[in-house]
Amino acid sequence: MALRGAAQAAKRSGLTEVVLLNTGGMSVVSAAVRDRAFELMQDLIVQLRQAGAPTVEPPYDDLVEVVEGIRSDVSNLPLHVLASWTVFDQPDEYEYAHPFDVAVFSVAIALAMGERARVVDIGLGALLHDVGMALVPVPVDYREGEGLAAEDMEKARVHPELGVRVLRQHPRVSAFTKAIVAQHHERMDGSGYPRGLRGSDIHPYSRIVACADEFSTMLIRSHLDRNMTPGEVVDYMMSAAGFEFDKDVVRTMLGCVSPFPEGALVRLSTGELAVVTRLSRGMVTRPVVRVVKEEDGRQVETSEEIDLARPEHQTTLITAIE
Repeated sequence: MALRGAAQAAKRSGLTEVVLLNTGGMSVVSAAVRDRAFELMQDLIVQLRQAGAPTVEPPYDDLVEVVEGIRSDVSNLPLHVLASWTVFDQPDEYEYAHPFDVAVFSVAIALAMGERARVVDIGLGALLHDVGMALVPVPVDYREGEGLAAEDMEKARVHPELGVRVLRQHPRVSAFTKAIVAQHHERMDGSGYPRGLRGSDIHPYSRIVACADEFSTMLIRSHLDRNMTPGEVVDYMMSAAGFEFDKDVVRTMLGCVSPFPEGALVRLSTGELAVVTRLSRGMVTRPVVRVVKEEDGRQVETSEEIDLARPEHQTTLITAIE
């Protein structure tokens, strides 16, 4: 699989090089933290599937160390740097990359909202929010239930409860983390599951992870299925603010999370291929790009940067991440 962007070419188990919280071509969330998160989540998921029951103790201390690493790296960010996400090409990579992205998003949101005291609990809940999916007895991919029969969809909707039962295997997992896993599919308007909670009945930390989870999932769908552009994903989150999602969380997230990984190869509405060179705080759908291929596929040897936030480029849109 082709690696994205300006980051140094590297691979880990077939996963695209993660360009997260990127500045100057260097990943601010270190590769060591990322790789450790993938390793721990993969091992936990495999053990749960082998057990077939929520009897596996999560590696609490190791996961906390990962979250502390994310918090440390995010806390040291310059104000202009935005969190971004993992670009990958195979749906089966979702269950390892997605929890990490949700944890990074959630930690960034929590810190921006002043939730420093419980940021480890929030990050841990984000990492483990979908752990119950390993025990769902139906084939569910990154689309989480799409195309399933009604009976199988109901089985998939039990995963928050199954996740909490996994967390109960370790006595030091906090009630905050359990609340996140239990409620990450609840929605402010009562349309979520498993209990149909609404508004203030949903824990504030769960609202953070719910927002980060949905944003990450939709960005992945926009890349793999091409059913929405990244800009349309942002528009959807904005339209759902105050209805499905906490409006303050959405506003905070869109101030510190970009739908475009810096260094990603993107398709422009002009037909050209370009590389995202810088992210734009306040205008997350309008990064700075550099064209690398013409519409007809001819390579561009040298080109100037195009700031999509400038008025003269307002009609040029990013239609897909390649």
